[in-house]
Amino acid sequence: MKNLWCWRCKMEVPMLDEEEYKIASKLYRNGFETGKCSMTRKKRFKDLLDYYKDLTGFEETNPNAIMHHRIELYGSACENCSKPYRTPKASFCAACGNKKDTSLINYSESLKKTAPKWWQKLLVLNRAD
Repeated sequence: MKNLWCWRCKMEVPMLDEEEYKIASKLYRNGFETGKCSMTRKKRFKDLLDYYKDLTGFEETNPNAIMHHRIELYGSACENCSKPYRTPKASFCAACGNKKDTSLINYSESLKKTAPKWWQKLLVLNRAD
């Protein structure tokens, strides 16, 4: 568990790691399988809401919110404002507009520094012919 900024909730909330999320998702699914349509969401997902409160100390009332409070859904912290990127693949921060540093790797230079692979030797032989 780790406190992170949630873009949907517009505040810092406890986010679940993968082990905690597995348990929460089972409780969420169980609420659908065993609950009845006439039940309120609070009653239907009581086990999930109680689990989240016991784990984090944060009293969440919306079970759907718990399911998007998962660390893996968010990216790394922004270098400028320290809020997490909205996704792991995000290229800029939605909060401050900072563009993520994407350093390009020059593979041709790195290949020259290492011993040639067997298939690279074949390419050289074919070019000589």
